Amino acid sequence: MGKWSVMELIGMNTEPDKQDFQEIYLSPYEVEASETNFYSQENIEELADSIRMVGQQQPTVLGRVDGVYKIISGHRRNLANIHNIETGAFPWDYQAKYLYKDMTPAMLELSLIVGNAFNRRLTPYEETEQAARLKAALIRARDEDGLEIAGKLRDVVADILQTSAAKVGRMNKINNSLVPEAKEQFKAGKLGQSAAYEAARLPEEEQRQIAAQAAAGEKVQHKDVAQKVTEKKAEQAAARAEKAAKKAEAAQTAAAQAGLQAERAAESADSSATLTSAHMNPPEPDEQQEWTTRDWAIYHLRELMGVASYITEDDLIILQDILMAATGRRDNERH
Repeated sequence: MGKWSVMELIGMNTEPDKQDFQEIYLSPYEVEASETNFYSQENIEELADSIRMVGQQQPTVLGRVDGVYKIISGHRRNLANIHNIETGAFPWDYQAKYLYKDMTPAMLELSLIVGNAFNRRLTPYEETEQAARLKAALIRARDEDGLEIAGKLRDVVADILQTSAAKVGRMNKINNSLVPEAKEQFKAGKLGQSAAYEAARLPEEEQRQIAAQAAAGEKVQHKDVAQKVTEKKAEQAAARAEKAAKKAEAAQTAAAQAGLQAERAAESADSSATLTSAHMNPPEPDEQQEWTTRDWAIYHLRELMGVASYITEDDLIILQDILMAATGRRDNERH
């Protein structure tokens, strides 16, 4: 099929006759309500009285999907006509005027939302649900029917609903992060849209506490929930700062330990190099007078390394005593 554009869908809401919709007369029983319709169906009797007195001012708009007529906009009008038939105000063979267009299931879902976006006053919950459904319907129509979407999806949703992208972002946060218990209170009108948005920014357990307060009849105000969010952010910032400080302290300790290990390794390497490279031969008799205690120590240690496999436990005890004494004298000099 050819590609659709979002602007065509918006045009459908205001001028359906220019969007290839055809006029048809059907019994209200021949059309079906859309399964995904979530808009309220209230005050049907009042609307039925109005239609009976002045006639139906606006035709119900249908999408024909696989030969079945499904309502896009006008669910209440269709129910009002059925009410008038069943109460005897209209004859059983009464037919109402409809406008219809063939479409796919994906386009029906999208058309349902666009077609109902401006013809009623929505509750905050319905408004938020509408934004979520519209986003999902746009994605489905893009993937299944080649709907052309230019720009960011959030901006497209905002344009269709004639609101700001920032508000759509807040509604997305509610839809994505608000726990079911809080959503129930939001749907019931016990939690305002701003309070619901702030609550959605809190951990789930705190959201449930707020939902419980609303369910118990306590008034949950936006400013109080926002204060909780501010406090939670401060706690999280403090926790991150403490964690960073601990990491820095650990890094400093590790650096000091690494420096000490490097110093010891250098000393060991220096000693090993001295033992293996310096004074490899015993001194000549005329040189022995010039050798220092350190020279003799290095010489004898080198010689010991050559016969290490023949050293006994008694020998090791003597060597250990010598090492401990020498280490003690070195440490005393350093201090």
